[in-house]
Amino acid sequence: MSQDVKQKKQRIGGINIPTIEFKEESVVDSKETKRWENTNVSLEEFDWDTHAADCPSRMRRGNPFVKAPRGTKIFYQGADAQKWFDLYEGITANFKAAVELGEHIVGTIYSITDKWATIDIDHKELVYIDLDKESNSIRSLIKPGKEFTVRITGKKEERGFILGSITEGTRQAIIKELQKSIETGTTAYTGTVTQMIPGGGYIVNIQGIDCFMPGSLAGANKLVDFESIIGTEMYVCPVSYSYEKGTVVVSHRKYLQALVPSEVDKLRNAERGTELTGNVTGSAKFGVFVEFAGCLTGMIHINDLNEEFASKLAQGQVEPGEEITFMVKEIINDKKITLTQKEEIEVENPWDGIMERYVMPAKVQGIVKAVKDYGIFVTIEEGIVGLLHISELVDIDITAIKKGDPISVTITRIDESSRKVFLQLL
Repeated sequence: MSQDVKQKKQRIGGINIPTIEFKEESVVDSKETKRWENTNVSLEEFDWDTHAADCPSRMRRGNPFVKAPRGTKIFYQGADAQKWFDLYEGITANFKAAVELGEHIVGTIYSITDKWATIDIDHKELVYIDLDKESNSIRSLIKPGKEFTVRITGKKEERGFILGSITEGTRQAIIKELQKSIETGTTAYTGTVTQMIPGGGYIVNIQGIDCFMPGSLAGANKLVDFESIIGTEMYVCPVSYSYEKGTVVVSHRKYLQALVPSEVDKLRNAERGTELTGNVTGSAKFGVFVEFAGCLTGMIHINDLNEEFASKLAQGQVEPGEEITFMVKEIINDKKITLTQKEEIEVENPWDGIMERYVMPAKVQGIVKAVKDYGIFVTIEEGIVGLLHISELVDIDITAIKKGDPISVTITRIDESSRKVFLQLL
């Protein structure tokens, strides 16, 4: 574009002012042109030098009474020219001095046509948005007065005006938001599982951003049917960001873990003996693991299975994903819940009131329940077993101690939440 004439925006802070043209002191080579040769051409083919040569302002006389920076001429001849120029200078002083390629700036949509949208970023010129290059989801949101983050994709010197992309700007803004939520760890987002990566995990789309979810983080437990979640929406929490790949890693499991305390409270408040339904996640010789209430996992010991399931477990016929009904037997803590398929027989819980029965340090006479390499398990009372750690038996020949032997110990600490009793040799 020729440096001879520059047209400035007439929209300044919402105030309509007369057109003010600035002309830099330079010598322009004259040449004969025909205006029709410069019409009906694309923006890339438009001859700015020809346009400037034919511009009527070339013949205008500057206003000598307006104090302006050296090299700038004011062609407006009105008596209030100085006032308008000073106003213009005062407003534009708050505009961004320059924009950089790749910069992300927040602006407001100013105008829209079928092909272009312009966005005001508090610069002396508007940024032009090519609507054909915007994503469908973003294009439907672009309306005058709406605020967006725009990425500068082209500069005036290259194309004749400033080009930007709202899609790319919005993407960067969302990524920054996701990165921030990784630090706080308190935000969950709705994402759509769009595809499965064989042997690796899933692609989860969050507000147009493709994130990666490892298969191990797709549920409270290992999924039985890996393809069952494709196309579904789920809440996920950002957990890490790969700067090398530019990828946000998300977890559905972390979201489910956040729900555990409230779901456990519901179980505690529910009527005892209420029948529940869940799905088998795995099995072992001693019992079956069950996922239920969306985020909870419990275990049914083999002795608490009904005859049908006990028989299937013995024959190795219990399959992951199989539906199973049960009742809550005991809630030890948020991470340890025991379940049963058998009707509960009311039995007094020995742990009830244990802190009132023993004042530490409490000297008691116990019975050896088992001898291990790492210590001795001692029965304090029926249903209450404590550990006498090997470190407390330095001067004792542990091989001489047998199951059923009486032993005098001191209770040093009781942890009700984990149901552990810590002992010292008396």
